[in-house]
Amino acid sequence: MITGILRKINKSSEVALLMTNKREQLRKIVNAPVKLSHSVFGEIKAVTGDISNTGVFVRMDDKPALPKGAHIKLQFLSSVYPNVSFNTRVVRVTDEGFGLVFVDYEYGGDRFSMNKLKHIWNQEV
Repeated sequence: MITGILRKINKSSEVALLMTNKREQLRKIVNAPVKLSHSVFGEIKAVTGDISNTGVFVRMDDKPALPKGAHIKLQFLSSVYPNVSFNTRVVRVTDEGFGLVFVDYEYGGDRFSMNKLKHIWNQEV
């Protein structure tokens, strides 16, 4: 079920390039619509810039002021499971947006570790 989240994102968004850099994780350039939630700014819509197994870069024009370490709830709007929420933490702040690391995810009122999601992905491959 959860694997469909990123599969649907890849199908409904433009995947322009697969690239590596100094990071340990492979990143894909993906322009997927997301909803971000935080007590400082409420809910706002944005677009991803790239995504990996461990995090995502979110681009936005009017970026709210948040420090590194702030926690943001993220939902992929083009997913087949838009009601899955990822709890993320800000690890990078730029003029273009935020670099977020996945902390865990929530589905159906329950909270799950990212390791659980990786385990599900590995079973479906």
